[in-house]
Amino acid sequence: MLNLFGFIALISLALPGFLLNRLIMGRRPVSVALALSWLSGSLLMTLLIYFYNYYLGGALNLAVIWGIYSVSALVLFFLNRHWEFGLPDFSFKRHRFLVLILSFILIGEITSCFYPVTDWDAVTLYDFRARIMLHTGDIKTALAWVNMPGYPMYTSLLHYWVYANGLWTAMPVYPLFTFSLAAGIYFLFRRFNRPGISALVSLACILAPKVFENSFIAYTNLPYAVFLILGAVYIFFWTRTKYFPDLLMGLIFSLATFWVRLFPFALVSLTLMLLALPLIRKNAKILAVLAFIMFFVICFIPAIRPVAGYLKWAVYQYYLPYTVIFAGLFIYGLFNRRADWYWPLFYTGCSLVLLIGTYIFSRQIPGYYQGIPDAVRRMTIFINLPVIWFAAGLLEKAKP
Repeated sequence: MLNLFGFIALISLALPGFLLNRLIMGRRPVSVALALSWLSGSLLMTLLIYFYNYYLGGALNLAVIWGIYSVSALVLFFLNRHWEFGLPDFSFKRHRFLVLILSFILIGEITSCFYPVTDWDAVTLYDFRARIMLHTGDIKTALAWVNMPGYPMYTSLLHYWVYANGLWTAMPVYPLFTFSLAAGIYFLFRRFNRPGISALVSLACILAPKVFENSFIAYTNLPYAVFLILGAVYIFFWTRTKYFPDLLMGLIFSLATFWVRLFPFALVSLTLMLLALPLIRKNAKILAVLAFIMFFVICFIPAIRPVAGYLKWAVYQYYLPYTVIFAGLFIYGLFNRRADWYWPLFYTGCSLVLLIGTYIFSRQIPGYYQGIPDAVRRMTIFINLPVIWFAAGLLEKAKP
């Protein structure tokens, strides 16, 4: 049954997020700040609730979390007082393709209110911790009951937020990540392309394998992918424009991935900040080729070869034709003097992290990784999005 107050409370996380985005982005178009408002608000509120309870020792209840919400919103509004707040310059006719995409996602958002959390890890880990917090008002008690250090509290605190506000299920949380990804990609790509092309790239991103599917699975894979990709996109823009708010948003979203899951893929985009240096950027093609060669050389090291073989069928063959498309685009880019090598470096860097990380995991629990191919596929649902951005960038560069 849909609890209207609980649903509104979930959507209301967009308010402090919008104020935070507006504070960071300054005079950038309001549409971008609005598109990513729920994502930033969910990040801000979960961190504040965690800090208040875990470090300050304050008990959690409905009055307390709304007090934290109100104080944060008022502080951000005060900090934004020097900016003029106006309605976004948004034409439904001009952005009709985006409206159509978001409409389908919103239908999924509404229908998710009628389905319970069912997936195993969600029930026994993320949702269970939220239920414990709901009854005890204490994060440390939840962590004591479910002692899983590699799983931060981000999604559990979002589950707690909706339960404390009266929703019976936390499933409406997850389509909002798809909404944020679609809207965010659209308005970011819109910086240098037409609305129709921007909508096509946005649609391609959310329809990439397993992305939209995870809108209805209460796991951390989709939130992680959304933060990672949007962080990488903002850092990509910063390496081109040196616009400081882009760097700040890129750092916030990239570091936020460690609040979702302790996977190290964000280290790749953080390392690629070096492309802002003229000497590094000048030799980006050479670095991309060297990284590509390094990846294949490591794959043939005898100790790592079984892991490489496993990832070949579990990830790269599973995600065909994206792997082949990337290889073709990489070769094409070698002969395109205007190609930007950020996304090939990001893709190859993440592949190296995946390979080395899986090898380390295989040493800790020998043989176990081979029985969970679906887990590694969910973990890497972001891996095809850089291919889309690389392709879109080459097409943009090819325009006369």
